[in-house]
Amino acid sequence: MLEFDLNSIIKKGSLKSFSVASTDRYYDHTTFKIESLSDYIQLVETLSFSFSKNPGGDLLYRGMADSQWWLLPSILRNSGKNRKTYALEHDLAVSFLSEMPDLFSNTNHNFEKLSKMQHFGIPTRLLDFTQNPLVALYFACAEHPSKQGRVVFTRSWLSHFDEPIVECISSLFLIPYLLNMPLDGWLEKSNLSVSDYLFKVYTDLHDTSPLFVKPIYLDRRMEAQKSVFLLFHNYIRDTADIKYYHYGGKGEKNLAHLSEDLEEIYKEQIQAPTLSFGSSPCFVVDKMSFERLADFYRAKSNWEEGESFSQKFDRAVASRFVLEDDIEPLELKDIWFNFASILIPAKKKRKLLMELQYIGIDEAYIYPDVEHIAKRVKKHFY
Repeated sequence: MLEFDLNSIIKKGSLKSFSVASTDRYYDHTTFKIESLSDYIQLVETLSFSFSKNPGGDLLYRGMADSQWWLLPSILRNSGKNRKTYALEHDLAVSFLSEMPDLFSNTNHNFEKLSKMQHFGIPTRLLDFTQNPLVALYFACAEHPSKQGRVVFTRSWLSHFDEPIVECISSLFLIPYLLNMPLDGWLEKSNLSVSDYLFKVYTDLHDTSPLFVKPIYLDRRMEAQKSVFLLFHNYIRDTADIKYYHYGGKGEKNLAHLSEDLEEIYKEQIQAPTLSFGSSPCFVVDKMSFERLADFYRAKSNWEEGESFSQKFDRAVASRFVLEDDIEPLELKDIWFNFASILIPAKKKRKLLMELQYIGIDEAYIYPDVEHIAKRVKKHFY
């Protein structure tokens, strides 16, 4: 995990001079602070060299002009309090698709459609990251000169836009309503099993969570920015929890996949339900509860001979999970352990932008269209 790797590097002393204590509960993770471009480059070089010794994916960065901004996709930032994010995403996407059919005429994958909508400013379930740390630093400095900036970074393998699970999650915006949609049925069209999906999005078993996707570059802007997207999935509800709540943990244990695993796995959630579904409490799957669930079934001995664990797990939890309407943000544990931050002092932003400009990272580089290039030429002579 990223936090473990960083701690080991800091203990060796190579990054100790940049390390500072985090004062933000949301970003309560390893934090650094820089004063100049040379500081930043030294920090990134040290990180890159240290991580290169062990396989574990690419370093990915996101620059934010306000260090208080959270890691939320635009659809979660722009949704109204009384409106399901999923319904808003569907309405926005369908409206834009119908208004601009030619833009999507040669688009073969739903992730491509999402990335195009994101590219043109439509709120989606995607969050922009970059493989270029200098691009992230530019975005952290380019706006809000009176506010401290932040570059958030992580290390992750990149998924491809045409992978089944990427296409599966990306296709959700096409469905008008998700109410009580069984996870098994939705996944069947993509030839994915429940275990394929849940282990991908809820465990760090293969360093695949969170789910970062490398898109097809649509134009010079995406290429210059070395764009990568963090893809957010929907909440998943365990239907067995409702029955467990109603029966108080007693009786009906063999009905509707109500199993003995629930008592321990959902003990804490039963005390304080996180969502409501109709008049019943609703407990959503998270990393901790899913890992406990997987461990429970790994320990069971009454399996049929010749089955793989995935087959055993899928058979045991058949028809148990249901898709929720709302898009799930990152868990705090993900942010604490899989990400780290570099703080940019507000008073250093202007200087950092000038230093970036000296090495060719300016507005015209970030946005290499005719308008911005003309603006740079004009600025040079005026």
